[in-house]
Amino acid sequence: MNIDVIFSYSEVSANRIAGRTVVVIDVLRATSLMVTALNNGASKVVPVLTPEEAFHYRELHPENVLLVGERSANPIEGFDYGNSPLEMSSLVVENHILVMTTTNGTRAIRAAEAANDLFIAAFLNARSTAKVLENFDEVTLIASGSNGSFTMEDTLCAGYIIDIVQSQMGKSLFLSDAALGAHQLFIHARNDLHGMASLGRHYQLLKSKGLEDDLSYCFRKDCIDLICFRENGSIFAGKQ
Repeated sequence: MNIDVIFSYSEVSANRIAGRTVVVIDVLRATSLMVTALNNGASKVVPVLTPEEAFHYRELHPENVLLVGERSANPIEGFDYGNSPLEMSSLVVENHILVMTTTNGTRAIRAAEAANDLFIAAFLNARSTAKVLENFDEVTLIASGSNGSFTMEDTLCAGYIIDIVQSQMGKSLFLSDAALGAHQLFIHARNDLHGMASLGRHYQLLKSKGLEDDLSYCFRKDCIDLICFRENGSIFAGKQ
């Protein structure tokens, strides 16, 4: 298996991912929300680029649709929920379609439309995602980043997934320089991932908004045994 890492949604291009299996990571907080909502019974997540696209979807499909998302970590006017995974309880999301737009994560998903297969990952389901990657030869992990730039938390999660795959596959795994960098960052911080990520600008932005509970939750590793995959443009849940 060959693994590459892209450090921001802004760096994604069709030629870098065409024919490859892609994993999109946005720990704080889009993919953590998606994994949580799907685990709690949401029927699917529809990633869109703009609030207008989300409103239009609900006009066409008014039954059991929730609009979820943020801009610059703030809730979007007229949406049902913001971007907090802790709001995605089964009471809220069960049997509902989530139409979601965020500053970074949903842009990464839409930018990766040329991928053969696409999965959604966070620390919450990293191990389950790493296990399914054994079935593929060419893999790219997209660390969504923030506003087009590198973020610590997404790269650490990419490094964690690489670490799990490496422990499973050993010498048959080949890493690009970017993947090596992500893995080395993880190894350096593996005993305090939360502490390392807390140094980052995006983490500090969320902390300044009083979202400490979200931050703590998003660094829980492997507490959800779920694969989240793209099919016909939407994200669904599956088991191995």
